[in-house]
Amino acid sequence: MSKELDRASLVKEICKAARLYKEHLVGNRFLYAFDGRYIEVLYKVANFKHLTGVETNLSAKKFYEYAVKNQLQASQIHFSAQHPYMLCTRKIKHICQVATLASSECFMLEEIKTNTQTYKFGTTDLNFSLCMNKEFDRYGYAKDDCYIVQSLRDEDCFSKSKSAYVVTHILSRKNDAKAYTELRYMNQSSTLEDLSAQILAMVDLNLLSL
Repeated sequence: MSKELDRASLVKEICKAARLYKEHLVGNRFLYAFDGRYIEVLYKVANFKHLTGVETNLSAKKFYEYAVKNQLQASQIHFSAQHPYMLCTRKIKHICQVATLASSECFMLEEIKTNTQTYKFGTTDLNFSLCMNKEFDRYGYAKDDCYIVQSLRDEDCFSKSKSAYVVTHILSRKNDAKAYTELRYMNQSSTLEDLSAQILAMVDLNLLSL
């Protein structure tokens, strides 16, 4: 298969992933419980382009919009020494699984150090990892309590992290909802009652009554 045909195939996968990203992740807030702690996580439109690993002259917003509408063209993506073709193909192999990782068995990694950046947290299913940091304004203040998914790594990242924990629960809610309404994942040995009082106070009563 020629690289041009490969590029067209990559674009198809990117478009498919963008639709899944929009359907299952964007507009939702996720709570990951682990080690008696929790973090809240957002998947933003602005970060989708970076997760694919490709380069483009399109803005992050336009790239995502074109991909969701299946209008992204093979001629609109390219590669470089910083974002090589083979690395992009490996990342895109996982891109459609991003939505699944927010609803399935995974590990929480803490203090992940890569060659270029340190991430406070990340999740992995042993095949790939999603790395997260908080967003900060120009004065160094965190914009939100949530962590933002910023990078997709084609590895489990265990060796790059300080600590690793089993994720026991994953909850989600719409961004404008006041309480968590959906249980996305729960470890087989866990129950909702295992959650801390602080987390339970954030969960919708209808979900707790199930």
